[in-house]
Amino acid sequence: YDVMWSPVHPALFACVDGMGRLDLWNLNNDTEVPTASAAVEGTSALNRVRWASTGREIAVGDSEGHVWVYDVSEQLAIPHSDEWARFARTLVEIRANRADAEEEN
Repeated sequence: YDVMWSPVHPALFACVDGMGRLDLWNLNNDTEVPTASAAVEGTSALNRVRWASTGREIAVGDSEGHVWVYDVSEQLAIPHSDEWARFARTLVEIRANRADAEEEN
């Protein structure tokens, strides 16, 4: 299990899990469903994820030392000019939802 924010996109992060899955999340698009997912063939569990400095490639690895490198599409990897402002609004919404949930409990 591992997670890492994109080095170039404010709302994009990648995570890997024990089922061999790589998920890319753009929180500006959705906070409950990943924007893109891939099942990595030939492994049951992934425990490392790292972005290239350009944000256009991502490497994932398992405990056996196998590494897979994936290209990330430009439309997903490269932020639009409004992404920082959108992400600020997304964070406000997340905090408000959390506060609402805490009040209900």
